[in-house]
Amino acid sequence: MAQIAAFAAANAATLQAIGTVVSVVSSISSAQAQAQQQRIAAVDAELQGRTQALRYKEQGVAVLQRQAQLASIARARAAAGGVDPLTGSPMTIQQVDAMRAGEEYQKSVENAEMAIYGGLAESQSLRAASRATMTTGLLSAGASGLIGLSQVGKLATPTIPTVG
Repeated sequence: MAQIAAFAAANAATLQAIGTVVSVVSSISSAQAQAQQQRIAAVDAELQGRTQALRYKEQGVAVLQRQAQLASIARARAAAGGVDPLTGSPMTIQQVDAMRAGEEYQKSVENAEMAIYGGLAESQSLRAASRATMTTGLLSAGASGLIGLSQVGKLATPTIPTVG
C-alpha cells in the first residue's frame, strides 16, 4: 500500500497531465458530436421546408386541374343545351371559376415560398448554433488544458519544506 502511495506521489504530475489530456480530448469530442447533430438537424429543417413547398405546389396544380375540369363540364353542359359555350352565362361562370382557381393557386405558391424560406431560416439558425457549440467546446477544452497544465506545473515544482 505504501508503494502505491509512493508511486502516485512520485508520478502525480504525469498522472495529472494524462488526466488533462483525456479531459481536453473528451471536451473536443463532445463539442464535435453536438455540432454534428446540429448540422444534421439543419439539413433536416431545410429538407422539411422543401417538402412542404412541394406539397403546396401539388395543391396548386390540383386546384388548376379541378378548375379545368369544371370549365370543361360547364362548356359541355352549355353545348348540350344548345347554348354557345364561349359566350353568355357559361363563359361568365368559367371566368369566375378561373379567377377563384387563380387566387387559390397563388396562395399555394406563396405557402410554398414561405415553407422554403422557413426551412432555410431554421437551417441557418441550426448551422450557426453548430458553429457556436464547436467554438464553445474548443474554448472549454483549452481552458481545461490550461488549468490541468497549471496543476501539473504545481505538482512538478519541488517545494522546499520550511523549518518552523
